[in-house]
Amino acid sequence: MTRKALKGEVQDGMFPAEVLMRFRDAAGREVSFFAPSALVRKSAGGVGAVSVRVISAENGEYLVELPGEVYGAGRVVAVREADLTAA
Repeated sequence: MTRKALKGEVQDGMFPAEVLMRFRDAAGREVSFFAPSALVRKSAGGVGAVSVRVISAENGEYLVELPGEVYGAGRVVAVREADLTAA
């Protein structure tokens, strides 16, 4: 399957090898999860992108599988195409 990078807010995690990621899914709900630091590219200002696996794409929405422990949703979520970049 294809991999993309999902953009979101990045904060320090509870452990050195993880970060807390926050983003909004395609329906506008906030989703947060702890992602392995090795899968995250951090940028300035607390933003970044995490590598996700693309399951399907249709009408500008992508179904992606998130890494790590997810809160507020399942591991598979729908996101907008605008929230993804090249992995």
